[in-house]
Amino acid sequence: MNIFTRFSLRSLFGNRTRTIVSIIGIALSCALVCAVLTSVVSMSNMLYERTAADEGSWQVEAANVPADAHRALEGDGRVAARLDVAELGAIQMGDDNAADYGSYLFAKTWPVNPEGERLVTGPEITAGRAPEAPGEIALPHYLEGVELAPCGLSVQGADDASAIELGSTVTAELGERTLRYLEDDSGLTAAGTSLRGTYFQDDTVEETFDADLGQVSGTVVGFYRSYGFSSTRALQGNSVYVYPSGNEVEGALADASDATCVYSILTTHDPQDALSIADELSSDIDPQAGGVATHTSLLRWQGVTGSSEVWNTLYMIAGVLAVVIAVAGVSLVYNSFAISVAERTRQFGLLASLGASKRQLRRTVLTEALLLSAVGIPIGLVLGLIGCLAVFQLTGSGLAAMFDVDAYGIQVSVTVSPAVLGISAGVALATVLVSAWIPALRASRVSAVDAIRQTRDIHLTRRARRALARAGKSTADGGTVHLRGLSARLFGVPGFIAHRNLTRATSKGRVTVAALAVSVALLIISGVIGSVMDYASGTAIDAADGTDLQVRIDATTAEGSTGTIVREDGKVDNVALADALARLYDAADGLEGTTRAGYHASYVADTIVPASMVSDGSDHFFGTLLADGSWSGPIYVDFIDTASWETYVDGLGLSREEFCDPAGPQAIALNEYTLNEGGTYGYYSPLSGTGTVETVSFAPLEGMYVGGVVSDTNGQPSVWYNAPDGSERFVPLDEGITARKEIAVGALADTAPTGISTRTGTLHILLPVSAMAANETLGFADAQMNFDAGGSAETAANAQDALELVATDFPELDCTYTNYADTKMQNRMMSDTVQTFIYCFTVICGLIAVANVFNTLTNSLILRRREFAVLKSIGMGESAFRRMIAYECASYALRGFAIGLALAAIAAAFLTQAMTYSFTTFTLEPPIAEAAAAAGIVLAVIVVSAAYALRRSHAANVVEALRDDAI
Repeated sequence: MNIFTRFSLRSLFGNRTRTIVSIIGIALSCALVCAVLTSVVSMSNMLYERTAADEGSWQVEAANVPADAHRALEGDGRVAARLDVAELGAIQMGDDNAADYGSYLFAKTWPVNPEGERLVTGPEITAGRAPEAPGEIALPHYLEGVELAPCGLSVQGADDASAIELGSTVTAELGERTLRYLEDDSGLTAAGTSLRGTYFQDDTVEETFDADLGQVSGTVVGFYRSYGFSSTRALQGNSVYVYPSGNEVEGALADASDATCVYSILTTHDPQDALSIADELSSDIDPQAGGVATHTSLLRWQGVTGSSEVWNTLYMIAGVLAVVIAVAGVSLVYNSFAISVAERTRQFGLLASLGASKRQLRRTVLTEALLLSAVGIPIGLVLGLIGCLAVFQLTGSGLAAMFDVDAYGIQVSVTVSPAVLGISAGVALATVLVSAWIPALRASRVSAVDAIRQTRDIHLTRRARRALARAGKSTADGGTVHLRGLSARLFGVPGFIAHRNLTRATSKGRVTVAALAVSVALLIISGVIGSVMDYASGTAIDAADGTDLQVRIDATTAEGSTGTIVREDGKVDNVALADALARLYDAADGLEGTTRAGYHASYVADTIVPASMVSDGSDHFFGTLLADGSWSGPIYVDFIDTASWETYVDGLGLSREEFCDPAGPQAIALNEYTLNEGGTYGYYSPLSGTGTVETVSFAPLEGMYVGGVVSDTNGQPSVWYNAPDGSERFVPLDEGITARKEIAVGALADTAPTGISTRTGTLHILLPVSAMAANETLGFADAQMNFDAGGSAETAANAQDALELVATDFPELDCTYTNYADTKMQNRMMSDTVQTFIYCFTVICGLIAVANVFNTLTNSLILRRREFAVLKSIGMGESAFRRMIAYECASYALRGFAIGLALAAIAAAFLTQAMTYSFTTFTLEPPIAEAAAAAGIVLAVIVVSAAYALRRSHAANVVEALRDDAI
């Protein structure tokens, strides 16, 4: 150990508070990086496992791969595992079977995964088992127990039975199916493989079949669910699966028939190679006959993703988080070393005068940084992993719901990745070294003269230099120096001295302001990120509050509805329906463990909304507006039961006299909707105010369909009709509309009653159930009753059983039941999981901010102990001394808060931009609460830090201060 290393150790031990706070800062920065990366890796791993369990671990699928490309895959070192599925030809089901079982089946080899791999998940077996040896066959589930008319699939059952059962022997006649597209004048034909599908309109495609590809025979050992989802094209369609004997793939590649083909499904050693292989295969395969697909839902969890609005949002938020973490870490460590170097300026100057080179002085500071890192980084890694484990433990149920672990057989666990630990340690070490480099350079440039005078950290501003020049001239002329400035007038000598200290622009002052600014920004940004993520989770997750058991009621399909609720003309008798719903609701009172949460009947109405009610920008919600700015289209009119309606009206602070009048109640329009627009979300308020809307009925026009009210070629509102042959006709409103009914909308509401969803692109207008009989222009959609079971799925299930018995007394109502309790619980747990992660991130950021302020302010004040001793020795009392420190701290706080607020605004702008990729209508509210909280926290830390520093700076006189400052 050389002298400079011993010098670094002595410096660290000499100021234990700074050393401990620096270690804490390094550990927190490293822990935050480690926790974030470990959480990302763990969740990505769980999402990968879930996707692989559900859809298979394949990465690339090539359909109808040519023989040359297939041979190239066999020798491609990038391919880790591969399986092939051969399509052997089509099986014609015959006209007598086609209506019930489809026109064709396709013979394919059963997908056999390589040993130790699960590239694909085979079709779901509903009876028996999957084929396991040559000669075994699996058939679609809908053929179990079926006796087929003579066709290409013949059956020989036990005891000569003709029904298809487990153990039956089947023989399939294979052939070529050819499609000729009639709409194409060139007479284009194509091989009718399973890739083409089997359902075509007779006037667009002509099909021919030649049974010229031989036969396949075997024993039926299982039936599979043919309507189930498959992530691969190879396993889509209705097929007869035979276990491969070993030569099917070679035969399909070698024969000249277009009706046979091979699907190659593979995974790679390096996921990044998957896209390259897919591109290479795409150049060899005719997309009309086959094509190449990549498993994007799996590759995204392996770090290979395409462009997506949601992923753009996540990447930008992750980028902001990374910058926040990096800036916080650099700020904390840099401030610590900058103050440390300033504190030891005389020591570095003395070393320089004794012959120490600049390189040796730099190495002294960097050695100190490495020693702190050697202690702080391991602690940070351990804290990060422990924090991750604790959060995963706390949110285990939420993560289990989020990843549906029970269904996919995976575990909620923390993935400890050596790569993540290495990256976290590397980032933390780089942060420390970068932060220490500038102070190290400053230390290497200290001369002995500068060290004695200690002037390197003091730079007078131009204004201060002019003031000193005026004061010097006044003194030279025999005048008296007067205390100038607002600070002197308001705070006297303490304010004047504090102001002079601040105008010297010392590096310690700049460091203090920078530390406060970063801390304020960090606290505000962490709060903003919490608000952003809360908005995202609240928008994407439907909590379905108040509904555990939902009963949907249809009055048009029930066997007993005709003549009681449905009239002879096919329309619903609104009065009779209202009466039946009220009686069923009363009969459902008192179901054990549940509380009735209201009911409503929903009707669909073609409506005209006047331009005075349409808000700016509502075309994103409504679609195309009419030329005069009004809108016409279908809406929902919901009639709410009396008790729920009165409670709703009271909750909105509205008048019962106006909204509950049985003779003519005013309606309430819902005016806040959440839409999922294919990967993006948006909040919309389509109405600008109250008014009167019209519900209308249209006149029928023979041979044509009514398309609603539109603007004609002259910009006039008209009823548009269209015919199947493409012809259209515009009819004036007074001719095309046969009935009109006005609905007075007296209020707009942002919240809906229980059971009515605003996650739809359709406007909802609400009325009490007493108004159901008043409008004949409406078409019945359905009715709904809601029950609250306290979040218990078991209670909701028991209530459903009891309610089913009650409903038997109402044959005119067709009831279906949905138990939302489990879904609600999962949604709540997912939301709580997101909130827990946000809380943990905020807490760690807050700790870093507090450590930053405390470390910087305490050390900057402790470094001035000689100055404080001199001021006390010339007569400054404790009261004046405290006023001076308070003035300086207030100045630091105000400047730091202003700069921090600006930095937070920049970060918030980036977060807003990130959110708009996925949440198109997102607007960030000014973070007033976050700014106030940041100001309060920073102010409290400043008070504590100043009090601690002043207690440490207890030197009573100049001699004692100089003695304590010696080496």
